Amino acid sequence: MDAAARKRVLDYVKPLAVGLDGVTNYGDVERMVSASEAIAGGNGAPPLDEELLFLLAVFSGQEKWVSRMGHRSRTEIFLASLGISPRTVQRLFRGLSRLEAPATPEEEIVHDAVTLEAMGAYGIARGLADAYRERLDILEMASAIEEAANARLKTSRAEQLAAPRRELMRAFVRRLREEHAEFSR
Repeated sequence: MDAAARKRVLDYVKPLAVGLDGVTNYGDVERMVSASEAIAGGNGAPPLDEELLFLLAVFSGQEKWVSRMGHRSRTEIFLASLGISPRTVQRLFRGLSRLEAPATPEEEIVHDAVTLEAMGAYGIARGLADAYRERLDILEMASAIEEAANARLKTSRAEQLAAPRRELMRAFVRRLREEHAEFSR
């Protein structure tokens, strides 16, 4: 897939991603692509289908939208217009449904990229925005951040990238709980 086709795919997906969860913005789609590429570049994995990896990264988070009646066929037609093979499109839809339990190296990489987005300072900020929207109290927020810090990753490269993020999150949770307890009765 050439740069122009990649841009068209990004332009197709970005409006879908924005605002669905109250937190996502245009840059998040590109961040997912960059995170996936960073994991793939240092993973030592067998040769990857780079086109599929890009598509999985871009469409991650859009699983529900793409699976709705009409949206899937519209997306298939759009991707076919860019010259993406029907086999790759089928692998994309199958992979999106398996990101929680990935079955291919490309799915594992995107799973880990999605998980990394919920880690570190960036993950804390996103998590707090989600928690505020859901009206969680401080200790529930701390638990959610701790859970994100303990999320399991599939690739060794993602584990390397996650290490400082996990450390930051655990320190934040520890301090948050200490400060909460300091004036609580």
